[in-house]
Amino acid sequence: MTRWYSLLHLMVDGVCAFAMFGSFLTSQNQPMDFLLYNFCAFALQMPLGVLLDCKAPKAKNTVPCLVAVLGVLCTLLGTITHPVVLGTGNALFHIGGGVGTIYEDNEQHWCGKGLGIFVAPGALGLYLGTLAAKNGIAKYCLWAVCILMLACCAAAFKQAKSKPHTAAAQTSIADNPQQPKIAGILPLCCLLVVLLRSYLGMTVTFSWKTSMLGGLAAVLAVVLGKAAGGVLAARYGIVKVSTISLLMAAIAYLGAHLMPFGVAALFLFNMTMPITLYLMICQFPNMPGFSFGFLTFGLFLGFLPACFGLSARSDGHVAACVGSVLSLIILYAGIHRWRA
Repeated sequence: MTRWYSLLHLMVDGVCAFAMFGSFLTSQNQPMDFLLYNFCAFALQMPLGVLLDCKAPKAKNTVPCLVAVLGVLCTLLGTITHPVVLGTGNALFHIGGGVGTIYEDNEQHWCGKGLGIFVAPGALGLYLGTLAAKNGIAKYCLWAVCILMLACCAAAFKQAKSKPHTAAAQTSIADNPQQPKIAGILPLCCLLVVLLRSYLGMTVTFSWKTSMLGGLAAVLAVVLGKAAGGVLAARYGIVKVSTISLLMAAIAYLGAHLMPFGVAALFLFNMTMPITLYLMICQFPNMPGFSFGFLTFGLFLGFLPACFGLSARSDGHVAACVGSVLSLIILYAGIHRWRA
């Protein structure tokens, strides 16, 4: 299922970006439409996740898949109606696909590897959708993507129905001796790390990103960083991977005005995305929808300062360096008793 959800993630975010930048953000109501879309797409995931947690345990394969498919349909409807519908569709897909991926990650004992694979393609979809909209790509290309999305939905639902409804394995740090035990303040720490990552991602700019090559390199660094974070943390442990990646990201950000250092900083800084999600799931093993939505609410909070013009000073590289170190301190504060 994870492969279908990941492919749909790429296309759903691409369609949303295409619709927002190609249609809705060209109107006079641009700031409000942008805020409404982001509220629905990110903040709504937490209450939707709580509702899904109440229903999904009865059919761990089909219920999340149905929610994801409903999200795809609402997304397609939203392209011709309103940003609220578009954002709600985005939220429904993410929470359905995210919970479905979490269940499969637990069942297969991937220890978070599947989470990185699912979350990674979204950034590429946003980049391609925005690029297509700003370069006037014909809208019939959008409909071709929509047909492909519906085909993927059909394939995903067919696979979900064919899988036996076995009880999902409980996510537990004890299942993986390389992972830390959980401290009580961990949810707040994870939320703060996600908020910081969202804020810096919205406000820190790079002069070399203005070229096509630079923009593509930056987005690929983000995508690969998220995917690698889950894989490496499952292999070498959360504390080790988080410490190395964030410290190296802080160093790389100081030279981020140069493209190689900037690409490395983006790659390293985004490695903690699946890690924070996995830690939340370990803290609330019976509430994957809430865990996923709780962190996406952090993404929305991090978006707000940029929405209201409160950006990082200067080129933001020093702020990003400080943010990397602060993220490490906060994350470590949440798991500092892992040997206890």
